[in-house]
Order: sequence, then C-alpha cells, then structure tokens
Amino acid sequence: MSLKENFEAILTEKKLPSNYREIENGHHLYRFQFRVTKTTALVVEVIIQNTDKPSSDAQIIFRNIHSVMDYNKRGEALELINELNEMKTGYYSLFLAGDGEIFLRSLLRMTEDATPLYETIVFGSGISRNLKVELDKVLGTRPE
Repeated sequence: MSLKENFEAILTEKKLPSNYREIENGHHLYRFQFRVTKTTALVVEVIIQNTDKPSSDAQIIFRNIHSVMDYNKRGEALELINELNEMKTGYYSLFLAGDGEIFLRSLLRMTEDATPLYETIVFGSGISRNLKVELDKVLGTRPE
C-alpha cells in the first residue's frame, strides 16, 4: 500500500475526520481541525507528495497559532519566534508570514509507513497549543 493509503487507514482507525483534496501535480492535501481553546481551533494541513518512488516528502503546517495584528510588533514577534525555535519547537519550526500569521511547520521524508506522519500531527498539535499560550502572553491576544 502507498503512504496515502496507509495514512487514510490510520485516519479511519483513529476516527479522525479530515477534508481531503488533490492539489496541483497530484499531491494530496488533508485538512484537520483541533480545538485549542473553547473559542479557537487549530487548522492542520498535511501535504503528501505524489511520487512513484519508494519514499515521498510530507509537510505538516499548524495554522492559526497566532496573528500579529499590529505591524509594529513584528520585530518583537520575530525575536520571540527565534527564542521559541531554539527552546520549544523540537523538530518543528515557527514562521511569521507576510500577513502576520504565525504558523508551525514540519517536513518529513516518509516511506509507506504512515505512523510517523500521524504521530507528528499529534505531537505537533500539543506543541502548537503550548506555543499559542506563550505567543498570546507576550504578543497579546486578538479580540474575540
């Protein structure tokens, strides 16, 4: 079975709902939502490379961790991101996008075994929750 098929089998076994679509070049995009707080959901995007080789690349992006709404706080946000990347992200990396979104990303090289991909999603979700708390504490939260 392919990585995609094995990943979908794990999702079915774990009863983890996802939104799937094929994207350009036949790559596979899965979207999930995990509750972070009572009012906030974390969007997780998983992209699996479409390839006929024995290994393929996967990218996991944890979105909506924080939004820098005040352009003047970008410098402070970048300093905090650098500090958190050194101390708290492990195999994941925080980024600041041009629109102010702070997201967490992990890149993996996979074989047919989808277990590490699933575990990376689970561990990354927990790390994202903890990072959100630290980012909100230093940079402030956006009004609900």
